[in-house]
Amino acid sequence: MRTERPFCTLNKKLFIALIVAFAILSGLWYAFFYKGDIGRSETSSETPVTKVPSPIPTVTPKLYIEVHMCGSVNLPGVVRVEEGSRVITALEEAGGFSEEADREYLNLARFLKDGERIYVPSLEETSVLSHKDRIAGIGIDDGSGENDDQKETKVNINKAEVKELTLLPGIGESRAKDIIAYRNKVGAFEKKEDIKNVSGIGDSLYSRIEDYICIE
Repeated sequence: MRTERPFCTLNKKLFIALIVAFAILSGLWYAFFYKGDIGRSETSSETPVTKVPSPIPTVTPKLYIEVHMCGSVNLPGVVRVEEGSRVITALEEAGGFSEEADREYLNLARFLKDGERIYVPSLEETSVLSHKDRIAGIGIDDGSGENDDQKETKVNINKAEVKELTLLPGIGESRAKDIIAYRNKVGAFEKKEDIKNVSGIGDSLYSRIEDYICIE
């Protein structure tokens, strides 16, 4: 019977160990070098992203108008206010009401027009007026001729927009929008009294605007 020599067995084990070591080294080389080259190649082939600069916001310059404040105000004269401002803003620029001013005569919510003249009467001046004219802000001759125009001009509640409706005594911007919303939903007012169907307009307010509105 033939017996295998120990030297041959050792050589076989060494040979197998070398093969395993070679396989491990080959795997490591593949992982670190070959795949790394592929990854870098794929990365370099991607299209670079171009950053678009954010648009520079444009600033719209403010527009201003000038109005002449006179009468019972603390600082009478020409004041400069932003376009779209109301009488209350011009009044504040003029130092507010003086002690003798009738604070209920003017419609402070009315939008201003460039170049207009606003006269604030005293309580003594308005004491000769009827309550209706005093609250409506008419009857005082301020020298501008605007009161005569106001007496003749009536607001058509079937066509007027917010700015026109706020010229009426007791009608602010919110109430004017309610009138327009009612008109759009229900339809045109058939008679002046129908405006009392709008929420917030009762007999008291209607008596103040009755003489200054029309439907055609």
